[in-house]
Formats: sequence, structure tokens, C-alpha cells
Amino acid sequence: MRIAVIGAGIVGVTSAYELAAAGHDVTVFEQGSSIAAEASFAPAGLDGEGWAAAWSPLAVSGNLLGLALRGRLPAALALGSPAGNLGWKLKWLRANRAAMQRELHHRLHRLAGYSRARTAELTQSLHLDFERSSGVMVVSRSAADSHRLLSGLALLDELGVRHQRLTADECRALELGLNPQAPLHGAVRLMDEGAGNSREFAHLIKQHAQRHGAHFAFNTQVVAIQPGTKPELTLQRGTERSRDTVDAVVLCAGLASVPLLTKLGLSLPLVGVTGLSVTAPLRLDDIHPQVGPTSVLLDPRRGVSIVRAGNRLRASGGTRVGAMSRAQEAAAWKTLYSALDDWFPGASRIAQAQQWRGESPSLPDGLPVLGRSGLEGVWLNLGHGCVGWAVACGSARVLSSLISGGMAEIDTTGLTIDRFR
Repeated sequence: MRIAVIGAGIVGVTSAYELAAAGHDVTVFEQGSSIAAEASFAPAGLDGEGWAAAWSPLAVSGNLLGLALRGRLPAALALGSPAGNLGWKLKWLRANRAAMQRELHHRLHRLAGYSRARTAELTQSLHLDFERSSGVMVVSRSAADSHRLLSGLALLDELGVRHQRLTADECRALELGLNPQAPLHGAVRLMDEGAGNSREFAHLIKQHAQRHGAHFAFNTQVVAIQPGTKPELTLQRGTERSRDTVDAVVLCAGLASVPLLTKLGLSLPLVGVTGLSVTAPLRLDDIHPQVGPTSVLLDPRRGVSIVRAGNRLRASGGTRVGAMSRAQEAAAWKTLYSALDDWFPGASRIAQAQQWRGESPSLPDGLPVLGRSGLEGVWLNLGHGCVGWAVACGSARVLSSLISGGMAEIDTTGLTIDRFR
């Protein structure tokens, strides 16, 4: 089949690889000039089903009313702020009501676990060498913080995710670079999870997609799709318009998918979830032999993760549904720098730090839409949000299996567009 993939973020590139490896003639259309240049450029890159279900920015476990009364709803919702999409937030509250939480957790756990296995399989079979960190340490600064982690621990037990509780001394024995003066009560360690450089992975997997014959058309915007047995694309390159006919179209263009979906008469509650990161070189010298983390440090009180990315240190957080006000963004940057200085003071060269701000397309239930759109020849791989890297390779594999006429290797119940009809 001749297949058009729209969008060259981590989801689009992995989809292109899986489809090309399955023998299809694939062309990726990207309106920008490079791959993984927007939402996939510099996120935290955490993987694994335990983190995704229990501590991703919009994760929640428990009675929503009780959590709201105790001020425990995710900070990303910022319900009292004028910024963001109030209608989407109300949909999130409904999707995450107590009656649905268990099912949502299991669906995400299933997809993220499958994706982690597929990522590992590709890494080994294709000899991919990209920046990775093993292990996630979810820290608590006080006894009260440790108590707040209990609902997450109960969820990990239910999902069968391997973890262990650590004392403050055990944390510091594992992470020698931790600030000895930083308040630390303990942590939960996820041994089988970690983080990866999604942009670096995307560039590597692109090369393998090209070896299977995939083509990448940059600076090319798809402005319209005409469904059918032979879907037709209207393309815009500079001032020139053209048309192209294919056998199938896969929509992976993040927020840029919204106008295309609207023209197709499809209404999906996609909204941008804004996230920030600061990446700075580590001070690797004889004076500072133990700097930065060896695994991922996740500070749920601040909503910040700190990851070692090769010879750099990356702090990510500040997640908000919808646009940020200037005051919110300024506060978020301050929190990231404060977290770096608190946990690993002097470990990085802050004067050389690079700041990144990106928007991830998210659906209210925290799950992507995979599979048929309901329109002939049009397929969807959309809405991965804050867990994009954690589920990208699995989502691409599922989609390729379905387009190729086979069966997905996991149960896709609750992952299709049917839940929004």
C-alpha cells in the first residue's frame, strides 16, 4: 500500500518505520523543516507504565471530590486560572471519575508496557545508541509527602509494577550526587523504568525507516484530506499547491491535526498541554566527580523531573492544560531552576542552559486514539499527550498491524475513536 503519514514527531516517525518495515510505500509529510522539532524536541522522556499511570502530570487516583477538597488535583489543570480550556478540564473530570479510573489505569498500563517492550526490541535489533537513564526515583521531602505517595503505591501494586520503598539514606547511597542538605524523607524506586532522549531516538529510527524505503517531505503542509478508497491529499509547499493520491492516510500531526479533523467533520477533544524544560551541560571534571543523577529523579510536590541526558542535565515540568499566562510561565521557569539547585546544586552550567517550551496534544482520558477514523482510508494515531514517549513505539506497532490487515498484539478496547462517538 502507498501510505501517507502526516506529522514527523516521535509518533509519526515511529509509525513510518513500522509501516515501511511491514512493506508499505511510506511518505511522511511534515510542515516543518525537521523531525521531532516541536513536542518531541526536549521533553523529559520518561517511559514505563508505573510512572505513566501514577505520576504523569495528569495522573490521578482516588475520589475526585475528595482530592479537590484537599487540593490534590493535578497542578496541570490549574482550575482556578483563566488560562486553559475549561470545557476540556470538565471533560477530564468526567473521564477520570472514580468509576472509570481503574479501567483507564489498566488501559494505559497495557499500552505503556507493550510500548516499553517494543522500544527495547527495536533498540536491541537495530543497535540503536541513544541517551538513556535507568530507574525512576519518586522522592518525598517529608513524612506528609510520603503519605501522599500511598495511593500511587496501591496503584503500582494493583498493576503489578515492580517497585521498592527507600529510606533517605538508601536514596543517597544510590544517588551520590544528591544534595546532602536537601530535605529528604524517602522515595519509591521504579527499577524497570527510566527515560530516553525521544528526539535522538526519532532521528535514529528515521534512518531505518528510510532504509526500508520511507520518504520524508519537509516544509510540506497537508491542508485537506479527501477520504475514499484512494484518499486524496491537498499539499501546500510555499506558494504552490498540488494533489497526491494514496491508499491510506495516517494522521499523527499533533495539534496541527485539529483543522484537518474539523474539515473531515471529526470532533476530538484535543487540547495542547504545555510543558517546559531546562537543559544544561554537566560539570564533568576532577573537582566534581559525582554530579547529577544516574537515574531519573521525580519530585511530585514540584511536578518536576530531573534526568541525565548524556553529559547534560534536564529538568522538566511546569505542565499546564492550555496556554500559560506570563506569570504562570515565569513561575514555572523559576521552579525548574530551583529544583536543579535544590537537588543537584552546582552540578550543571546554568549560564549555558537551553530553555524549551512545547505543547503536547492531549485527550481528557489521557489515552491516544489509535486505528480507523470512521472515514474510508483515514487512520489516526493521535493524542498521546504527556506520555507520548512512553507509548509511541507501541502505538505505532498497533497501528501498523491494523493497517496491514492483521490483529493488534494487545487489546485496543478504549483506545479507538469509538469512545468519543
